[in-house]
Amino acid sequence: MCVWKFEMIHFNRLSQSIFVVSLAILSLLSDAAAKPRIIPVRTSVSFSSQSSENRWFLPVKSTDGSTVYVLSLDPEFLVGHHLAALTLGLRYFGDKLDAPNLLDPAGVWHGIQPCDFVANDFAKGIQKSVFGEKRILPRKNLGLVVRIVVSKATVSQTSNYNYQLDALDLQLEVDNSNP
Repeated sequence: MCVWKFEMIHFNRLSQSIFVVSLAILSLLSDAAAKPRIIPVRTSVSFSSQSSENRWFLPVKSTDGSTVYVLSLDPEFLVGHHLAALTLGLRYFGDKLDAPNLLDPAGVWHGIQPCDFVANDFAKGIQKSVFGEKRILPRKNLGLVVRIVVSKATVSQTSNYNYQLDALDLQLEVDNSNP
């Protein structure tokens, strides 16, 4: 009888293990289905505060040709219409501009992020900025990786401690992340 109980416990543990592994596999499969493969994007963006265009948008398409995401450069102005920062945004196609930026970290966070291009941060040059010239933003939950190279950032002083962004040139890549 003691052997019977041991075998029953062993069977239950085996059943539990199989159940847990099955759930994990189903979860991975549903995640893969929920993360559409995209056509890799490689582009250059030049932004000037002197331009009449305030925004930049670029569709990101899936391999079946449908638009899945939209990349954007979102300006943040100070008093006096000084351009304080640009934020690289990634949103689901059809979302409003105030929808959450998918490049922002999950949860509670504070301060400058790699998708932010802040005039005050570039006051001493690109290399001395918080994130430097090259930035990589892996978004495993989306199955994507975003690579950014800041090739030009020109700022001018607006007050004793503040700068405005006059020009920004970026090289952007959005690609599927490797599983």
